[in-house]
Amino acid sequence: MTNILVTGSNGQLGSEIKELSSNYDRTFFFTDRSDLDISNEVAIKEFVSLNNITTIINCAAYTAVDKAESDEVNADKINHLAVKYLAKVAKEKNIQLIHVSTDYVFDGTNFQPYCENDTTNPNGVYGKTKLDGENAMIDINPENSIIVR
Repeated sequence: MTNILVTGSNGQLGSEIKELSSNYDRTFFFTDRSDLDISNEVAIKEFVSLNNITTIINCAAYTAVDKAESDEVNADKINHLAVKYLAKVAKEKNIQLIHVSTDYVFDGTNFQPYCENDTTNPNGVYGKTKLDGENAMIDINPENSIIVR
């Protein structure tokens, strides 16, 4: 059986996945910060074990780009540390992790679409914390990880 955890389910992307989920023969667990604190590694482990999660789709993010400049602690907590904890649990449990990132990891000076091998160079806290999350995930769990920008 495929049990899929979708974090950030009340956000724009999470809501879209929720809407489409009925088209698939899978069991989805849609969570937001009130259901599962993804900045708490123990809470993630417990949720994954209790619900036999086989795949995590991380749609959660601190997305207030301008506010992140003055709220770096919370932006880092969600965009970096939470991704790190999700990756650690995914590796430990040998489950797939799909993480949704952003083009803000680039500096925006390219005049053509970015590719995954292009050099990253975030301009602000939001992009930096998202890139830190990507890098933590790659360092911890490259075998079971997919990053979508």
